[in-house]
Amino acid sequence: MVFNIFDPGFRADPYPIYARFRAHEPVHLGRPPTPGDHDTRWWYLFDYETIARILKDHRFGRSFAPALDEAPPPIPPEEREPFWDMYAQWTLALEPPEHTRQRTLLNHAFTARVVQALRPRIRARAGSLLHELTQSGQFDVVADYAFPLTLAVICELIGIPPGDRDRIKEWSLIIAAVLDYKRTWDIMTAGNRMAQDFSAYLAAIIHNRRNSPQEDLISRLLSGTGDGQQIDETELIALCVMLLFAGHETTVNLISAGTFLLLSHPDQLALFRARSDLAEIAVDEFLRLHSPIQATSRIAYADVEIGGRLIRRGESVTLLLGSANRDPAVFTDPDRLDITRRPNRHLAFGRGIHYCLGAPLAVAQGGIALRALLNRKPGLRLVATEPAWSETFGFRGLQELNVAWDLS
Repeated sequence: MVFNIFDPGFRADPYPIYARFRAHEPVHLGRPPTPGDHDTRWWYLFDYETIARILKDHRFGRSFAPALDEAPPPIPPEEREPFWDMYAQWTLALEPPEHTRQRTLLNHAFTARVVQALRPRIRARAGSLLHELTQSGQFDVVADYAFPLTLAVICELIGIPPGDRDRIKEWSLIIAAVLDYKRTWDIMTAGNRMAQDFSAYLAAIIHNRRNSPQEDLISRLLSGTGDGQQIDETELIALCVMLLFAGHETTVNLISAGTFLLLSHPDQLALFRARSDLAEIAVDEFLRLHSPIQATSRIAYADVEIGGRLIRRGESVTLLLGSANRDPAVFTDPDRLDITRRPNRHLAFGRGIHYCLGAPLAVAQGGIALRALLNRKPGLRLVATEPAWSETFGFRGLQELNVAWDLS
């Protein structure tokens, strides 16, 4: 069997293909996900148990450095790419001790109390958007509801002025394109330009917060942890870009996929509307069935045998979270939507030290947004029954989801 992420059939519906590999070759040596790179051995893992174990295995990590015998020569200044220089400072790209230090800073500034305080504002923003959308009759859940809602929340949390949200949205779309495996040179050029523009924009805001701190994440990060740990400006800029992107990209996909699933399953929709206690339990089921992040990669830091196959030090493995979350060895009737499913040990947020820092905020936003939308008034229906999924591999979401209220 050949696992090909560029196959249009896989893009449209990856789950039957995941199922075949889980059953017949759960540890698969396949083609690298980057077009034209045929000299690298690249592994794909499909079953839940193996993926969950590797996510917590110190023999695998996000940085190439521990897999090298000696440090690579420095990249000449004229060959450096601003995007990857920025990305290299994201928490999700680091290993301890740098990862631990950054995580400590973010934990200090991104507390459960902060998330709880955002709930009323999420409800108010959702209500305001829906008030406008009910007047139009038909709208796109992705572009008209999920995107502006989640972007407003993360921008407010970090400290981005409301008038700049369209600019943040444009930059975020470029980041998503760069991080996808099918990026081109044109996309990479746009990513480097975006990194420079985004950095200059954030540097101005940071300068303002140093002189006039506010109740936002930038100000809290500038204040340090209270035990002497501080953050420099370049690192702070990188973290803000990471949070602005990750803080809404996956939640947009969660809200739109949840809407599609419920409107496609009337019995589950009726249950969701009848029981307010199911909001966040249902969110876990939406995350399991249509994981916004379908795959994450790791580097082997040692020779490791898995499923009778030898993964050599320095080789890359792609952990297919979307496959793990439908593994029948863990989830009964895994392709069925069950918003009461418990336990639900999905891997949509990862595991181990790289477990998603923003998971509580994503779950809160998803539950609030879906209840506000689906309880607004009766008669909401899908305009098209065939979903329009994005062409990306790592991030899976709907390009659009047009719905309408039945006015009859």
